[in-house]
Amino acid sequence: MDFMIHLDGSRVYELPVEERDEVVKREHAHAHELMATGVLKHIWRMPGQRGNVGIWSAADADELEKVLASLPIRPYADIQVTPLATHPLTLEAADSRG
Repeated sequence: MDFMIHLDGSRVYELPVEERDEVVKREHAHAHELMATGVLKHIWRMPGQRGNVGIWSAADADELEKVLASLPIRPYADIQVTPLATHPLTLEAADSRG
């Protein structure tokens, strides 16, 4: 199941510089792991903001919650989750390629 995740990690910038840098470093490393396993499928920066939006994949909302809880930035982030469903046009395109 895919989810659109809007993550605003602005509060991490309230931390002392050394602590912030360590959290960000761990977050980037963890994000690379999530990308390698296919959980984090796409991610985009939001110009003029410290947030991002991404497409994440998990078996269900419970599994996604576990993944989000594992993020080093989680204590400093506001996260909005939107479940996604396949659009009929996507199915039609796949059928026409068949």
